[in-house]
Amino acid sequence: MTHMFLAEGEPLWTVAVMAVLLLPWMVAAGVINGATRGLLELREHVLDERQSAERSRVLARAHRVTTLFLAATAVTLLIMGGVAGDAPKAYAAPLLIAVLVAHWVMPLWVAGWRAQDEPADDDVLEPGAPGALGR
Repeated sequence: MTHMFLAEGEPLWTVAVMAVLLLPWMVAAGVINGATRGLLELREHVLDERQSAERSRVLARAHRVTTLFLAATAVTLLIMGGVAGDAPKAYAAPLLIAVLVAHWVMPLWVAGWRAQDEPADDDVLEPGAPGALGR
């Protein structure tokens, strides 16, 4: 994306590369949504207390990570500006878009990292376990 913004001329190949990479991106987002059982997609009233608390923890951690990412981006731009003189102007638009996308998907990524299996039902006993009925 940076090349598309900074290239001289018609960088149409970069648009094609972004379009090709968009499909795996969408598949990965769908897999993460499936693994988290729609934790970030469902409305609050549909979630139970455990899911609601997990969503709050995920969102808080995601926003902390995004804050660190934004700080690192700002420091990088300042360092590049000091070295090259006008680097912040050249890279501002692509970096702004990249940070915006990261901010948008960070809760999903954090939820995917923290996804755990559903707790086992206490009522269901495995065959052969003490207390299980022999059927």
